Amino acid sequence: MRHAVARPDAVRPDRARRRWLGGLLAGLALGAPLAAAQTAGAAPERPTLRLGVAASGPPLAYFRRGVLRGLSIDLAQALADGLDRDLQIQEMPEARLVDALRGGRIDLMLSTLPEADLRALGLAASAPLFQTGQMALIRAADVARFGRPVDIITTAARVGYQQGTAGARFVQSRMPRSERVPFADVADGIAALRVGEVDLFIHAAPTVWAVAADRAEEQLIGIFQPLTDERAAWVVRAEERLLLSAIDMVLRRWRESGRLTQMVNRWMRTRVEVAP
Repeated sequence: MRHAVARPDAVRPDRARRRWLGGLLAGLALGAPLAAAQTAGAAPERPTLRLGVAASGPPLAYFRRGVLRGLSIDLAQALADGLDRDLQIQEMPEARLVDALRGGRIDLMLSTLPEADLRALGLAASAPLFQTGQMALIRAADVARFGRPVDIITTAARVGYQQGTAGARFVQSRMPRSERVPFADVADGIAALRVGEVDLFIHAAPTVWAVAADRAEEQLIGIFQPLTDERAAWVVRAEERLLLSAIDMVLRRWRESGRLTQMVNRWMRTRVEVAP
């Protein structure tokens, strides 16, 4: 009777395959923890801070050669660095900022909205960054006509303002006799003032300061007595308490070090001096 005899050279390929498969599985088992360790050791991505801003003109925010510049941009970049976040800027008309913030499309904006309005909108403000207010920009030839705040408030003249701003709310609520002329863009309003289409232009103090500080400006002047008392602050959604607390901590450090004053003064160099 013949017996089937397994030849040694017949079993070697099967053993080789088993050894190769065992080595592959062992390598995968060793490689998995290594890959996990490499992933764990990688630096995590920084969260993003989304700023909403309207390029309404210097010194707060404006385009220069296609680049967005201004005090708002500098403050936001410094804030993002202080919070260890990457800054993402979304430029949009000022009238859309509140809705964008409430809808979660942006994380914060710089605003002078009063506390009562913020509460009604479900928003909250940080500690103030700087004091400001609405001011009047006029033609130098009309200084005798509009030299006092009372002359401005009671006028029946044509008053320009930018839509959706605190200046618009002031004109509509505090200047009932005026002929109101809205503009979508601050530059259009100032241009209209130059050519006599309006008699005054009402806007935030930084805008008036910027025009007055321009050494080439000969036609327009600012009435530096504020028509309102406002404070510019970072505004976030009311439920973002941790973000608001972190922002206030950064602002406190800036005040103690003098950095906040330095940043503001870089863009707002005009000082009002009263002659004796």
